[in-house]
Amino acid sequence: MTEPTPTVAYDPADDGLFDGRYRLGRLLGRGGYARVYEAVDTALERTLAIKIIDGEGADPSDVARVRSETRLLASLSHPSLVTLYDARLNATPAYLAMELIAGPTLADLIARGPLRGPEVARIGREVAEAFAVIHSRGIVHRDVKPSNILMRPAAHTGETPRATLADFGIASLVGATRVTRADTVIGTAAYLSPEQARGMPAAPGSDVYSLGLVLLESLTGSRPFGSRTPHEALAARLVSPPDIPASIPAPWREVLAHMTAIDPAERPDAAGLIVALRTLSHVEVTAPSARLPEGTESTGPTRVYTTAGESRRPRFSRKAVIVAAVVAAVLAVGGISAAVAAGGGGGAAEPALPSLPQPLDQHVEDLWKEVGP
Repeated sequence: MTEPTPTVAYDPADDGLFDGRYRLGRLLGRGGYARVYEAVDTALERTLAIKIIDGEGADPSDVARVRSETRLLASLSHPSLVTLYDARLNATPAYLAMELIAGPTLADLIARGPLRGPEVARIGREVAEAFAVIHSRGIVHRDVKPSNILMRPAAHTGETPRATLADFGIASLVGATRVTRADTVIGTAAYLSPEQARGMPAAPGSDVYSLGLVLLESLTGSRPFGSRTPHEALAARLVSPPDIPASIPAPWREVLAHMTAIDPAERPDAAGLIVALRTLSHVEVTAPSARLPEGTESTGPTRVYTTAGESRRPRFSRKAVIVAAVVAAVLAVGGISAAVAAGGGGGAAEPALPSLPQPLDQHVEDLWKEVGP
């Protein structure tokens, strides 16, 4: 058994180097399991980003796998992937050294209002290109969300910023570290696929589903399933796709519906997604607060009417969705004993929910932070 290799903690007071090599600067962000700093690699004299993981490092028995996957991730190169320079996940604290992208995140852009259809199609296509690279090497991201999509500044005049997927495959590596209690699934709850919400292993289709939610949020400015309570938001994705507004043009609705299908087999793969999003590169989506090109006046949202032959999405009552949450918990752990008393008269009381086991208890806790009031 190999003991975790301790790293040198960064202490601004003595201006020491982190792990004897990196000089940490300003804090760029803090997530559920890590902190990201701007840093200087004193050995190579280059600026990069250091992600310090809040955990005990990888289990010693898993070190060989972690090293193998780290080498694989570091070997990948694509404009839509943040380059991984180094990773020490068997250290305490564990950390990753990666390319520093100076641009904003997609979350920052969405905060300003809905994005135009062609812009969203381009961003989605560029992320799908990243999927094509990592999925072909057996890597699943598992944590696709707006804050993990960085906009790489244009290299030349006339070019547009490029969507760049951060932390690609890192969720797989972090899953091997003891950063959370047992059975907790890595991934932001608001963007989890149905199979991840059930506690099943993530697959390439899981990334496609999460990206579908991200693109829908980019077009509308609102997070899918965001108006529900945590229990409902978790259960809703198990029994129903997200609502896609009728104001979104039919070509967009068709692509988003396929991306967010409950059955992973119905979702497109990365190559098919690239082709589908390319066909949407000139399809405008006009929302009341959408950002339009300079000099363009808004004429209001486009109304799209449902034809007689077009199927409508099923609607579920609040009570039915809550009951589905209980059913989902039963499916996830193989059975929960719960007594439900059927009272006569009135019928207004909501059914009592049993305690949810891991990993669903963690999902509900995360959902409360993500989509709760």
